[in-house]
Amino acid sequence: MKIMETVWRALCCIAFVVVLQCVARGSAEDSSCLNKLSPCLRYLNGGEEPPDSCCEPLKSVIESDAECLCSLVSNRGTRQAEQAGINVTQAQQLPARCGQHVNPLSCLTSKFSF
Repeated sequence: MKIMETVWRALCCIAFVVVLQCVARGSAEDSSCLNKLSPCLRYLNGGEEPPDSCCEPLKSVIESDAECLCSLVSNRGTRQAEQAGINVTQAQQLPARCGQHVNPLSCLTSKFSF
């Protein structure tokens, strides 16, 4: 069982590094919120519920760095996430699962008022 846990952690780390590299290519600012959301990786890779350690940083990012979140949910960000093995549907549901109201249209209008 410990071997499976070690393998799982290694895969999560690899996926996280891949996403970081892809996002960093676009802009260093775009990845600033990604580091804060690393506790969400297990959920984003198919876990059932996001842990509190994911939801608290997400709330902070929504309040302070909405532009970064918008870049992650853009078409470019979505393609990169899919390539890294992240479940995009779960990523889109993450704010609601953490009890946060997010208006995705804010990203389109450049009025980052989640």
